[in-house]
Amino acid sequence: MNNLLWKAIHHFAGSGNPGPRPSGNDFDAGDLPTSVRVSLNPSKRSRKDLARRGYASARCFLALPSLTSPRWLFPLEDGRSRQAGLEIYKPYARGARILKGLLTAVVGARCQGLALPRLLVASRSVLPLENLVREVTGECQPVFALSLSTETRFQKLTVQVMRTGGKILGYIKLPLTDAAAGRVRDEAEILNRLGGFPALRSHIPQVLYSGDWGDGTILFQTGGPSRSGPVHLDHLSGEFLQLLWGIHPTMQSGHALWEKVAIRWREAEPGLDSRWRGLGEAALAAARWEVEGAMIPCGVVHGDFAPWNTRAGDQGLYVFDWEYASWEAPILWDIFHFRTQVASLLGKKDDPYVSYDRFSGERASFLLYLLSSTCRLLDEESSTRNAGLEYRRKLLEKQLGGH
Repeated sequence: MNNLLWKAIHHFAGSGNPGPRPSGNDFDAGDLPTSVRVSLNPSKRSRKDLARRGYASARCFLALPSLTSPRWLFPLEDGRSRQAGLEIYKPYARGARILKGLLTAVVGARCQGLALPRLLVASRSVLPLENLVREVTGECQPVFALSLSTETRFQKLTVQVMRTGGKILGYIKLPLTDAAAGRVRDEAEILNRLGGFPALRSHIPQVLYSGDWGDGTILFQTGGPSRSGPVHLDHLSGEFLQLLWGIHPTMQSGHALWEKVAIRWREAEPGLDSRWRGLGEAALAAARWEVEGAMIPCGVVHGDFAPWNTRAGDQGLYVFDWEYASWEAPILWDIFHFRTQVASLLGKKDDPYVSYDRFSGERASFLLYLLSSTCRLLDEESSTRNAGLEYRRKLLEKQLGGH
């Protein structure tokens, strides 16, 4: 078992930060608040032995792609729950869609005759997380699918909560680091705030529970439609964004926006090479001149508006993952971000089109978005960072005339 999986299972089964990672295939997670046993690739005999010793509550998972490099844990208790567990992964890139097809085939085969990696979490009593689900939803026998994020300082565990039979009740976010805990708290706060606007309620998750959890925090929110969101800005996207922007419309002076981005960029500059530093200074200079005297339309923005954070439903677009949201930011940044992410990560021709009227402030806002989002990528250390950075560099060079 690798460190990430040990940390994730510890948070799933108990609370707080785990002790040293144990060795072997069958071990006691005794620093948890309830007596828990974790077993890797358990045999039928070992499961029966655990039950005889009082570990009557057991949850068995299929760990994919492996126990040494886990990304998902799918439940093995019930066939329909196994299939519904796949909803935790909605890929858009071609290679990822092929992987999803393979996962579907493996999980649907009921794993018969296959030596696939399994993990058992057995306990003498109901887990705290199961108690929370019971109190919030009334479900006495919840089933879980788990998704582990990549190892960064914003690591978190996402848990899909289901009834026996596969009906999805919602999603739980458990941060695995202090930095991730701040993100989860921010998301709970913005969702609670947006939930006060009736027109938005069918388009965003409802907070079922949020608050302290052990020495960290937790967010339990409802799920949404199952149909993937559009990969282009269509009428669903436009209707949702207009609705969101109408919640709290404001205007911000272009100079104030420029100053915020300039401060953030100069904090990031020491870690950049000379090419990036030159691009950044040229972009700041161009934006400062163009934005002088302009007023930039601002309002509530999602902050990570992209196809993989949306679903299409009968009532319009449903949007989740609000941890980057802002109550007052340039509204066009959601459009810029959507198109930039689609083009850089999916390879689709959806370049951000902006006005070249340098007195409107729109091009300056786009330049400032590119710098701001570059800073965020540098901070994230995500698996897609390099592709995102390279695409933003090309966009800046294009806007600045090949600087």
